[in-house]
Amino acid sequence: MVQQLGWAGSLLLVLLLLGAAAARPMELYFSAAELARIAGYGEEPVSSVSVSGQVACELCLRPGSDLLTFELPGSKVAVTCATEGPNTVANSASATTDEYGNFTIELPSWLHATPSLENACSVRVLELPPDSPCGVSGGRGSSYGLRLSSSEDGARAYTAGVIRLQHDDTRSGKCVKEQSRSGGR
Repeated sequence: MVQQLGWAGSLLLVLLLLGAAAARPMELYFSAAELARIAGYGEEPVSSVSVSGQVACELCLRPGSDLLTFELPGSKVAVTCATEGPNTVANSASATTDEYGNFTIELPSWLHATPSLENACSVRVLELPPDSPCGVSGGRGSSYGLRLSSSEDGARAYTAGVIRLQHDDTRSGKCVKEQSRSGGR
């Protein structure tokens, strides 16, 4: 058949075979485990992204008194990222604060490549312990921004810092803040 087509036909046949080989999906060349590893979903993650912070309560007993700050263990917090598509549940991860009010949330791998993660994602306090004297200022929907704190060898860490919640009757401007008291001594 090649002899009947001539050199132009042979060239066409070679190009067709090369095109067919290039169009074959990766599934033909790699196992499912290898594809998962290449995509970063294998047992050995290619990257990790964590968000940490602390939830604290500020309480002013009376005007002119010290502003009391204490940790809020048992608070539920979530990181939510604005990404393409309507499914915000898939674009979030949550955790409960430890005995010191600290939390660390490992983001799911599909959020690792979110462009400008510190702008696209935020932390929300979802739930406080039942005995908490503080409330979520600005309503349940208040969100707190992220800041990149370290990036090394495929591991990025972001922080929300200390999320300071206040009691409904606390007006922090009427209390003596720790920073202003220690600055004059």
